[in-house]
Amino acid sequence: MLFHTSQRDFFEVLEISQEMPVLVDFYAPWCAPCRALEPKLDQLSEDYPDQVIAYSVNTDTDPELAQEYAVENLPCVILFRNGKPVKRWEKNISVEEIEQVIRNQ
Repeated sequence: MLFHTSQRDFFEVLEISQEMPVLVDFYAPWCAPCRALEPKLDQLSEDYPDQVIAYSVNTDTDPELAQEYAVENLPCVILFRNGKPVKRWEKNISVEEIEQVIRNQ
């Protein structure tokens, strides 16, 4: 399941990443590639429930959070571990590559 988060509760996402890797999908509702990626990330998080948890951040409603993580292109997916970003995918994102990273942790 792909959970939604915001600037207000993003600290919880970072706390979760202390225990389990967290994928964060930075998106905008008007972004067609973002809309296409969302169900794939949702499925990925359901396929690997013990290995990763996934969240999405709407960059239109939380631009400060996007700025904090230097999100310049959409979609942008960042993998967090131990409260820090460790891997980043932008624009033409391969879900297969993300899956490979998850499987190899």
